[in-house]
Amino acid sequence: MAYNSVDSNRTVSWTSVTPNPSGAQQDNYSNSYDPQRKVIGLDIGTGASSIYPLLACRQRPEWRFLATEIDSLSRDFANQNIISNGMDRRIKLLGSDPGSQNIIPSTQLERFDRIDILLTNPPFYTSEAELQSLAKQKARPPNSACTGAPVEMICPGGEVTFVGRIVQESRLPENRVRIQWFSSMLGKLSSVTAIIDKLHEIDCTNYAVTEFVQGQKTRRWCVAWSWTTLRPSLSVARGTDVVEKKYLPFPTELELSLSIDLPDTIQKINVEIPKLQGMEWQWRQNLQAGIGRSMIGDVWSRHARRKQKKLAVDDRVKPFVEPSIESKDNADNTDGEDDIEPKFVFKITFKQALTAQSSDDTTPSTTLVLRWLQGDDSTLFESFHGWLKRKLV
Repeated sequence: MAYNSVDSNRTVSWTSVTPNPSGAQQDNYSNSYDPQRKVIGLDIGTGASSIYPLLACRQRPEWRFLATEIDSLSRDFANQNIISNGMDRRIKLLGSDPGSQNIIPSTQLERFDRIDILLTNPPFYTSEAELQSLAKQKARPPNSACTGAPVEMICPGGEVTFVGRIVQESRLPENRVRIQWFSSMLGKLSSVTAIIDKLHEIDCTNYAVTEFVQGQKTRRWCVAWSWTTLRPSLSVARGTDVVEKKYLPFPTELELSLSIDLPDTIQKINVEIPKLQGMEWQWRQNLQAGIGRSMIGDVWSRHARRKQKKLAVDDRVKPFVEPSIESKDNADNTDGEDDIEPKFVFKITFKQALTAQSSDDTTPSTTLVLRWLQGDDSTLFESFHGWLKRKLV
Protein backbone atom coordinates (compact mmCIF):
# COMPACT_ATOMS: atom_id res chain seq x y z
CA MET A 1 0.00 0.00 0.00
CA ALA A 2 1.52 3.30 -1.10
CA TYR A 3 0.42 6.10 1.19
CA ASN A 4 0.96 9.52 2.65
CA SER A 5 -0.35 10.62 6.04
CA VAL A 6 -2.47 13.51 4.75
CA ASP A 7 -4.41 11.28 2.34
CA SER A 8 -4.83 8.67 5.06
CA ASN A 9 -6.26 11.23 7.48
CA ARG A 10 -8.76 12.49 4.92
CA THR A 11 -9.81 8.98 3.94
CA VAL A 12 -10.50 8.03 7.55
CA SER A 13 -12.60 11.20 8.01
CA TRP A 14 -14.54 10.57 4.80
CA THR A 15 -15.33 6.95 5.57
CA SER A 16 -16.49 7.96 9.05
CA VAL A 17 -19.70 9.39 7.56
CA THR A 18 -20.82 6.43 5.46
CA PRO A 19 -24.40 5.39 6.37
CA ASN A 20 -24.78 3.58 9.67
CA PRO A 21 -27.00 0.45 9.52
CA SER A 22 -27.86 0.75 13.20
CA GLY A 23 -28.97 4.32 12.56
CA ALA A 24 -31.64 2.99 10.19
CA GLN A 25 -32.88 0.65 12.91
CA GLN A 26 -33.09 3.58 15.33
CA ASP A 27 -34.89 5.77 12.75
CA ASN A 28 -32.31 8.56 12.85
CA TYR A 29 -30.43 7.75 9.61
CA SER A 30 -27.58 10.00 10.67
CA ASN A 31 -24.68 10.61 8.29
CA SER A 32 -22.63 12.59 10.81
CA TYR A 33 -19.72 11.07 12.70
CA ASP A 34 -20.98 9.27 15.79
CA PRO A 35 -18.20 8.91 18.41
CA GLN A 36 -20.19 6.15 20.14
CA ARG A 37 -20.59 4.06 17.01
CA LYS A 38 -18.64 0.80 17.16
CA VAL A 39 -16.98 0.19 13.81
CA ILE A 40 -14.97 -2.72 12.48
CA GLY A 41 -12.80 -1.88 9.47
CA LEU A 42 -10.78 -4.07 7.13
CA ASP A 43 -7.60 -2.71 5.56
CA ILE A 44 -6.51 -4.68 2.48
CA GLY A 45 -2.74 -4.49 1.97
CA THR A 46 -1.97 -2.55 5.13
CA GLY A 47 1.73 -2.16 4.30
CA ALA A 48 4.69 -1.90 6.65
CA SER A 49 3.29 1.16 8.39
CA SER A 50 -0.32 -0.04 8.86
CA ILE A 51 -1.15 3.65 8.67
CA TYR A 52 -4.92 3.44 8.06
CA PRO A 53 -5.73 1.22 11.06
CA LEU A 54 -3.37 3.15 13.34
CA LEU A 55 -4.77 6.55 12.39
CA ALA A 56 -8.38 5.37 12.51
CA CYS A 57 -8.04 3.74 15.91
CA ARG A 58 -6.13 6.73 17.29
CA GLN A 59 -8.81 9.18 16.13
CA ARG A 60 -11.88 6.97 16.68
CA PRO A 61 -11.93 5.38 20.17
CA GLU A 62 -14.69 2.87 19.32
CA TRP A 63 -13.12 1.62 16.08
CA ARG A 64 -11.40 -1.74 15.62
CA PHE A 65 -9.47 -2.92 12.58
CA LEU A 66 -8.54 -6.07 10.76
CA ALA A 67 -5.69 -5.89 8.25
CA THR A 68 -4.07 -8.05 5.58
CA GLU A 69 -0.57 -7.96 4.12
CA ILE A 70 0.87 -10.60 1.77
CA ASP A 71 4.51 -9.41 1.89
CA SER A 72 6.15 -11.13 4.85
CA LEU A 73 8.68 -8.34 5.56
CA SER A 74 6.03 -5.61 5.42
CA ARG A 75 3.80 -7.77 7.60
CA ASP A 76 6.51 -8.10 10.27
CA PHE A 77 7.07 -4.34 10.30
CA ALA A 78 3.31 -3.71 10.46
CA ASN A 79 3.01 -6.02 13.45
CA GLN A 80 5.85 -4.19 15.21
CA ASN A 81 4.24 -0.82 14.49
CA ILE A 82 0.90 -1.97 15.85
CA ILE A 83 2.49 -3.28 19.07
CA SER A 84 4.75 -0.25 19.57
CA ASN A 85 1.72 2.04 19.28
CA GLY A 86 -0.17 0.03 21.88
CA MET A 87 -2.89 -0.96 19.42
CA ASP A 88 -2.48 -4.75 19.35
CA ARG A 89 -5.79 -5.21 21.22
CA ARG A 90 -7.68 -3.20 18.59
CA ILE A 91 -5.83 -4.06 15.36
CA LYS A 92 -5.40 -7.65 14.21
CA LEU A 93 -3.41 -8.89 11.21
CA LEU A 94 -5.18 -11.63 9.26
CA GLY A 95 -3.66 -14.35 7.13
CA SER A 96 -4.74 -15.10 3.59
CA ASP A 97 -7.41 -17.71 2.94
CA PRO A 98 -5.63 -21.06 2.41
CA GLY A 99 -5.68 -22.12 -1.24
CA SER A 100 -7.52 -18.97 -2.35
CA GLN A 101 -6.34 -16.37 -4.85
CA ASN A 102 -8.94 -13.86 -3.65
CA ILE A 103 -7.88 -10.51 -2.21
CA ILE A 104 -10.70 -10.41 0.39
CA PRO A 105 -10.07 -13.11 3.04
CA SER A 106 -13.70 -14.25 3.25
CA THR A 107 -12.96 -17.37 5.28
CA GLN A 108 -11.04 -15.35 7.88
CA LEU A 109 -14.03 -13.01 8.21
CA GLU A 110 -16.62 -15.70 8.93
CA ARG A 111 -16.51 -15.11 12.69
CA PHE A 112 -17.62 -11.49 12.22
CA ASP A 113 -21.29 -10.68 11.68
CA ARG A 114 -20.52 -7.38 10.00
CA ILE A 115 -17.57 -5.45 8.63
CA ASP A 116 -18.49 -1.77 8.37
CA ILE A 117 -15.89 -0.60 5.87
CA LEU A 118 -13.22 -2.16 3.67
CA LEU A 119 -10.33 0.18 2.84
CA THR A 120 -7.52 -0.27 0.38
CA ASN A 121 -4.82 1.97 -1.01
CA PRO A 122 -3.78 -0.15 -4.00
CA PRO A 123 -0.50 -0.22 -5.88
CA PHE A 124 -0.73 2.82 -8.16
CA TYR A 125 1.81 1.77 -10.77
CA THR A 126 1.98 -0.96 -13.39
CA SER A 127 5.80 -1.11 -13.44
CA GLU A 128 8.99 0.35 -11.96
CA ALA A 129 9.46 2.38 -15.16
CA GLU A 130 6.05 4.04 -14.77
CA LEU A 131 6.77 4.84 -11.12
CA GLN A 132 10.09 6.53 -11.97
CA SER A 133 8.65 8.41 -14.93
CA LEU A 134 5.75 9.89 -13.00
CA ALA A 135 7.92 10.68 -9.98
CA LYS A 136 10.14 12.90 -12.14
CA GLN A 137 7.11 14.97 -13.16
CA LYS A 138 6.29 15.92 -9.56
CA ALA A 139 8.19 17.80 -6.93
CA ARG A 140 6.61 16.53 -3.75
CA PRO A 141 6.95 18.22 -0.36
CA PRO A 142 8.19 15.80 2.32
CA ASN A 143 4.79 15.35 4.00
CA SER A 144 3.11 14.30 0.76
CA ALA A 145 5.70 11.88 -0.52
CA CYS A 146 4.53 8.32 -1.03
CA THR A 147 6.43 5.77 0.99
CA GLY A 148 6.23 2.06 0.44
CA ALA A 149 8.06 -1.01 -0.68
CA PRO A 150 7.90 -1.88 -4.40
CA VAL A 151 5.36 -4.61 -3.67
CA GLU A 152 3.11 -1.94 -2.13
CA MET A 153 3.39 0.47 -5.07
CA ILE A 154 3.59 -1.74 -8.18
CA CYS A 155 1.41 -4.54 -9.52
CA PRO A 156 0.64 -5.82 -13.05
CA GLY A 157 -2.27 -3.84 -14.40
CA GLY A 158 -1.89 -1.18 -11.71
CA GLU A 159 -4.68 0.06 -9.50
CA VAL A 160 -7.50 -0.60 -11.98
CA THR A 161 -6.75 -4.31 -12.12
CA PHE A 162 -6.26 -4.59 -8.36
CA VAL A 163 -9.44 -2.70 -7.43
CA GLY A 164 -11.33 -4.38 -10.27
CA ARG A 165 -10.70 -7.71 -8.57
CA ILE A 166 -12.14 -6.34 -5.31
CA VAL A 167 -15.20 -5.09 -7.21
CA GLN A 168 -15.78 -8.59 -8.55
CA GLU A 169 -15.16 -10.21 -5.17
CA SER A 170 -17.60 -7.80 -3.53
CA ARG A 171 -20.37 -9.56 -5.48
CA LEU A 172 -19.80 -12.85 -3.67
CA PRO A 173 -22.74 -13.53 -1.32
CA GLU A 174 -20.54 -13.85 1.76
CA ASN A 175 -18.91 -10.47 1.06
CA ARG A 176 -21.89 -8.41 -0.11
CA VAL A 177 -23.87 -9.39 3.00
CA ARG A 178 -21.09 -9.06 5.58
CA ILE A 179 -19.20 -5.98 4.31
CA GLN A 180 -21.33 -2.84 4.37
CA TRP A 181 -19.04 -0.58 2.31
CA PHE A 182 -16.06 -1.24 0.06
CA SER A 183 -13.68 1.61 -0.73
CA SER A 184 -10.41 2.32 -2.48
CA MET A 185 -8.04 5.22 -2.94
CA LEU A 186 -7.08 5.87 -6.55
CA GLY A 187 -4.16 7.87 -7.92
CA LYS A 188 -5.42 8.58 -11.44
CA LEU A 189 -8.62 10.22 -12.66
CA SER A 190 -8.78 7.68 -15.49
CA SER A 191 -8.85 4.93 -12.87
CA VAL A 192 -11.89 6.51 -11.21
CA THR A 193 -13.99 6.30 -14.37
CA ALA A 194 -12.68 2.80 -15.12
CA ILE A 195 -13.76 1.54 -11.69
CA ILE A 196 -17.16 3.24 -11.94
CA ASP A 197 -17.61 1.55 -15.33
CA LYS A 198 -16.95 -1.78 -13.61
CA LEU A 199 -19.57 -0.93 -10.97
CA HIS A 200 -22.08 -0.11 -13.71
CA GLU A 201 -21.32 -3.42 -15.40
CA ILE A 202 -22.39 -5.34 -12.29
CA ASP A 203 -25.44 -3.10 -11.68
CA CYS A 204 -24.11 -1.50 -8.52
CA THR A 205 -25.79 1.90 -8.25
CA ASN A 206 -25.04 2.72 -4.62
CA TYR A 207 -21.60 4.27 -4.73
CA ALA A 208 -19.72 7.44 -3.84
CA VAL A 209 -16.72 9.29 -5.22
CA THR A 210 -14.70 12.08 -3.66
CA GLU A 211 -11.51 13.95 -4.33
CA PHE A 212 -8.62 14.88 -2.05
CA VAL A 213 -6.54 17.84 -3.22
CA GLN A 214 -3.11 18.36 -1.76
CA GLY A 215 -0.92 21.21 -2.93
CA GLN A 216 -1.05 22.40 -6.51
CA LYS A 217 -0.52 19.13 -8.36
CA THR A 218 -1.31 16.18 -6.13
CA ARG A 219 -4.81 14.79 -6.32
CA ARG A 220 -6.20 11.54 -5.04
CA TRP A 221 -9.68 10.10 -5.38
CA CYS A 222 -11.66 7.64 -3.34
CA VAL A 223 -14.44 5.44 -4.71
CA ALA A 224 -16.72 3.57 -2.32
CA TRP A 225 -19.61 1.23 -3.09
CA SER A 226 -22.17 -0.83 -1.22
CA TRP A 227 -24.73 -3.56 -1.81
CA THR A 228 -26.87 -2.19 1.02
CA THR A 229 -29.76 0.15 0.29
CA LEU A 230 -28.66 2.91 2.69
CA ARG A 231 -27.74 6.01 0.69
CA PRO A 232 -24.86 8.36 1.56
CA SER A 233 -25.35 12.11 1.76
CA LEU A 234 -24.88 14.22 -1.36
CA SER A 235 -21.58 15.66 -0.15
CA VAL A 236 -20.21 12.15 0.37
CA ALA A 237 -21.66 10.59 -2.79
CA ARG A 238 -20.68 13.40 -5.18
CA GLY A 239 -17.61 14.91 -3.54
CA THR A 240 -15.79 16.00 -6.69
CA ASP A 241 -16.31 18.47 -9.52
CA VAL A 242 -13.76 17.05 -11.97
CA VAL A 243 -15.45 13.71 -12.68
CA GLU A 244 -17.94 13.82 -15.57
CA LYS A 245 -21.54 13.88 -14.39
CA LYS A 246 -22.36 10.67 -16.23
CA TYR A 247 -19.99 8.86 -13.87
CA LEU A 248 -21.46 10.33 -10.68
CA PRO A 249 -24.16 8.46 -8.74
CA PHE A 250 -27.75 9.66 -8.79
CA PRO A 251 -28.14 12.66 -6.43
CA THR A 252 -29.39 11.77 -2.97
CA GLU A 253 -30.76 15.26 -2.38
CA LEU A 254 -33.26 17.24 -4.44
CA GLU A 255 -34.61 20.69 -3.63
CA LEU A 256 -37.87 22.57 -4.06
CA SER A 257 -38.07 26.36 -3.96
CA LEU A 258 -41.37 27.22 -2.25
CA SER A 259 -43.64 30.21 -2.75
CA ILE A 260 -45.48 29.74 0.56
CA ASP A 261 -43.99 30.47 3.95
CA LEU A 262 -42.48 27.83 6.20
CA PRO A 263 -45.35 27.33 8.71
CA ASP A 264 -47.86 26.85 5.88
CA THR A 265 -45.49 24.43 4.14
CA ILE A 266 -45.04 22.35 7.30
CA GLN A 267 -48.79 22.26 7.84
CA LYS A 268 -49.40 21.15 4.27
CA ILE A 269 -46.89 18.29 4.25
CA ASN A 270 -48.25 17.08 7.59
CA VAL A 271 -51.67 16.91 5.96
CA GLU A 272 -50.75 15.49 2.55
CA ILE A 273 -48.15 12.84 3.38
CA PRO A 274 -50.22 11.04 6.07
CA LYS A 275 -53.01 10.70 3.50
CA LEU A 276 -50.86 8.26 1.54
CA GLN A 277 -51.97 4.74 2.32
CA GLY A 278 -48.93 2.64 3.18
CA MET A 279 -46.68 5.61 4.02
CA GLU A 280 -45.33 5.94 7.57
CA TRP A 281 -44.62 9.56 8.47
CA GLN A 282 -42.93 10.98 11.55
CA TRP A 283 -42.60 14.73 11.99
CA ARG A 284 -40.23 16.18 14.61
CA GLN A 285 -41.27 19.73 15.30
CA ASN A 286 -38.23 20.54 17.44
CA LEU A 287 -35.97 19.70 14.48
CA GLN A 288 -38.39 20.90 11.80
CA ALA A 289 -37.68 17.68 9.97
CA GLY A 290 -39.61 14.58 9.06
CA ILE A 291 -38.86 11.01 7.99
CA GLY A 292 -41.14 9.01 5.71
CA ARG A 293 -41.03 5.29 5.02
CA SER A 294 -42.83 3.08 2.52
CA MET A 295 -42.38 -0.66 2.80
CA ILE A 296 -43.84 -1.26 -0.68
CA GLY A 297 -42.41 1.67 -2.63
CA ASP A 298 -44.73 3.84 -4.71
CA VAL A 299 -47.93 4.73 -2.83
CA TRP A 300 -48.41 8.24 -4.26
CA SER A 301 -48.77 7.95 -8.04
CA ARG A 302 -52.15 7.58 -9.77
CA HIS A 303 -51.20 4.07 -10.83
CA ALA A 304 -50.43 3.12 -7.22
CA ARG A 305 -53.71 4.59 -5.93
CA ARG A 306 -55.72 2.74 -8.62
CA LYS A 307 -53.95 -0.48 -7.70
CA GLN A 308 -54.77 0.04 -4.00
CA LYS A 309 -58.44 0.66 -4.81
CA LYS A 310 -58.59 -2.50 -6.95
CA LEU A 311 -57.05 -4.57 -4.16
CA ALA A 312 -59.55 -3.12 -1.69
CA VAL A 313 -62.46 -4.08 -3.98
CA ASP A 314 -61.03 -7.57 -4.53
CA ASP A 315 -60.75 -8.06 -0.77
CA ARG A 316 -64.39 -7.07 -0.26
CA VAL A 317 -65.74 -9.54 -2.83
CA LYS A 318 -63.39 -12.41 -2.01
CA PRO A 319 -65.36 -15.40 -0.65
CA PHE A 320 -64.62 -16.43 2.92
CA VAL A 321 -62.55 -19.60 3.26
CA GLU A 322 -61.86 -21.20 6.62
CA PRO A 323 -58.05 -21.18 7.03
CA SER A 324 -56.38 -24.55 7.38
CA ILE A 325 -54.23 -25.53 10.33
CA GLU A 326 -51.15 -25.23 8.12
CA SER A 327 -52.02 -21.68 7.04
CA LYS A 328 -52.63 -20.72 10.69
CA ASP A 329 -49.20 -22.03 11.60
CA ASN A 330 -47.65 -20.03 8.79
CA ALA A 331 -49.51 -16.90 9.89
CA ASP A 332 -48.17 -17.31 13.41
CA ASN A 333 -44.63 -17.73 12.16
CA THR A 334 -43.71 -14.06 11.74
CA ASP A 335 -40.07 -14.39 12.72
CA GLY A 336 -37.91 -12.37 10.36
CA GLU A 337 -40.63 -9.97 9.22
CA ASP A 338 -38.85 -7.18 11.08
CA ASP A 339 -35.83 -7.80 8.86
CA ILE A 340 -37.72 -6.75 5.72
CA GLU A 341 -36.23 -3.50 4.45
CA PRO A 342 -38.43 -0.60 3.33
CA LYS A 343 -38.44 0.09 -0.40
CA PHE A 344 -38.17 3.83 0.07
CA VAL A 345 -37.15 6.08 2.98
CA PHE A 346 -36.75 9.85 2.78
CA LYS A 347 -36.16 12.85 4.99
CA ILE A 348 -37.53 16.37 4.60
CA THR A 349 -35.73 19.42 6.00
CA PHE A 350 -35.82 23.12 5.17
CA LYS A 351 -33.40 25.90 4.34
CA GLN A 352 -34.28 29.56 4.69
CA ALA A 353 -32.57 32.61 3.27
CA LEU A 354 -33.39 36.29 2.93
CA THR A 355 -34.30 37.41 -0.58
CA ALA A 356 -34.15 41.09 -1.51
CA GLN A 357 -37.43 42.25 -3.06
CA SER A 358 -36.24 45.86 -3.17
CA SER A 359 -33.51 47.95 -1.64
CA ASP A 360 -35.59 48.35 1.54
CA ASP A 361 -37.42 45.05 1.68
CA THR A 362 -36.22 41.50 2.25
CA THR A 363 -38.42 38.46 2.64
CA PRO A 364 -37.44 34.95 3.71
CA SER A 365 -37.37 32.34 0.95
CA THR A 366 -37.91 28.70 1.84
CA THR A 367 -36.28 25.71 0.18
CA LEU A 368 -37.43 22.19 0.92
CA VAL A 369 -34.61 19.62 0.88
CA LEU A 370 -35.68 16.07 0.06
CA ARG A 371 -33.03 13.57 1.14
CA TRP A 372 -33.03 9.98 -0.14
CA LEU A 373 -32.10 7.80 2.83
CA GLN A 374 -32.81 4.24 1.75
CA GLY A 375 -33.89 2.30 -1.31
CA ASP A 376 -32.47 0.82 -4.48
CA ASP A 377 -34.65 2.57 -7.07
CA SER A 378 -33.81 6.17 -7.97
CA THR A 379 -37.03 6.47 -10.01
CA LEU A 380 -39.02 6.22 -6.76
CA PHE A 381 -37.05 9.10 -5.28
CA GLU A 382 -37.48 11.19 -8.42
CA SER A 383 -41.18 10.34 -8.65
CA PHE A 384 -41.84 11.29 -5.02
CA HIS A 385 -40.02 14.58 -5.58
CA GLY A 386 -42.40 15.24 -8.46
CA TRP A 387 -45.42 14.43 -6.27
CA LEU A 388 -44.21 16.84 -3.58
CA LYS A 389 -43.68 19.55 -6.17
CA ARG A 390 -47.25 19.19 -7.45
CA LYS A 391 -48.59 19.42 -3.91
CA LEU A 392 -46.50 22.34 -2.70
CA VAL A 393 -45.42 24.53 -5.60
